[in-house]
Amino acid sequence: MKQLTLIVFLCTAAVFYYGCSEDDDPINPPKTDTIAVNYNNLLISERTIPFDDALSAIDFFRGIIVQDSNRYKDANLIDSIGLGDSVYFFRSGDLSDFPVSVPGYRTRFKLISLHVSQSQFDTMKTIPDSDTTLTENDFTSDNTESFTAPLLFNTVYGFYLKGKFDNNVTPYPVYGMLYLEEAYNDTTGFKLRFDVKINKEGRNRFRSQ
Repeated sequence: MKQLTLIVFLCTAAVFYYGCSEDDDPINPPKTDTIAVNYNNLLISERTIPFDDALSAIDFFRGIIVQDSNRYKDANLIDSIGLGDSVYFFRSGDLSDFPVSVPGYRTRFKLISLHVSQSQFDTMKTIPDSDTTLTENDFTSDNTESFTAPLLFNTVYGFYLKGKFDNNVTPYPVYGMLYLEEAYNDTTGFKLRFDVKINKEGRNRFRSQ
């Protein structure tokens, strides 16, 4: 009887031991990379009256669309009045039309690629650079090039959140990539869908989808 009890005990212990792997350990779950972050399928609207309420601004750091009056915005979606309000571009958040709208933070842009597919962007892990590292000097414009609906090209831009770093909102420089996915017009105006990748510690390293 004692031998039977011992056998049952050993079998139970073996099942418990081999059935619980490190992957199932609730005490030490896998770590999530919070330095390289992706924000997908963001949808922004054109800036219409009343301007302050328009969801035509982007907080790149948090990956959210915000009202034009939001002081944490990094860029605005702007229309080109000279071309009949049918051409649009992203402009640095600190260049809002004062006093109509509250200025946000400065963002610097650079063109990475005129046209890439969604799958190509999804696998991009770095911003092309001569020495693999990034500095603010790599980003030379306060706005992107213009685009319209439908998009002629699925363009990729790099950006640097200069204003937030200079004003100590972020402890490190924050670099990112912006992918223009789709543009269209509906009853409320122009809409742009886009993806964003950022690195919160100033590294030229981004996460694949």
